[in-house]
Amino acid sequence: MRKIILFMSLSLDGFFEGPDHDISWHNVDDEFNKYAIEQLKEVDTLVYGRRTYQLMEASWPKIAEDPTASEEDLEIARLINHTSKIVFSRTLREVKETENWRNVKLVHSFDPDEFARLKGMPGGDIGIGGSDLAVSFIRAGLIDEFRFMMTPVVLGEGTPIFKGLGGTLDLELVSSRLFASGNVLLRYRPARKR
Repeated sequence: MRKIILFMSLSLDGFFEGPDHDISWHNVDDEFNKYAIEQLKEVDTLVYGRRTYQLMEASWPKIAEDPTASEEDLEIARLINHTSKIVFSRTLREVKETENWRNVKLVHSFDPDEFARLKGMPGGDIGIGGSDLAVSFIRAGLIDEFRFMMTPVVLGEGTPIFKGLGGTLDLELVSSRLFASGNVLLRYRPARKR
């Protein structure tokens, strides 16, 4: 059965973005990019909130056309382009597809039953990006795995990962992986009830 997986880079103090939506502190290198390619090959659907979607849309189609881009970046751009993308937004009226940005569907409201149905269909895993969206999926009990890439930086301020959750989320560590850059990948699943 397909899994719904939350992918998120975090600072050591639990922020997924700094002030003014800054993510320049993300620790990206060749090893990180190879990991990103592995993850993209596992999913066949990417689900974004509006801000994350617009960030991705603004960068990856351009990278796909950049003759100076690394092989890894070109592969990531190709994989994202061919993967189905669902964007949740109450404010966007349309999404545009181009040669390097295809398979995009705009949805204006979160329907947990629709995602439970999608999860039960054959195919690759479903990747979630965006903190507000993650909270909606957590509340609906739909996330099967959390993959946090911990970056060795303390921001001091920014947007916390689970802002607005309003409750406890118990997790069990599945695995960890240390990257040469100092990044640490922590994979969790929801804790089983005792």
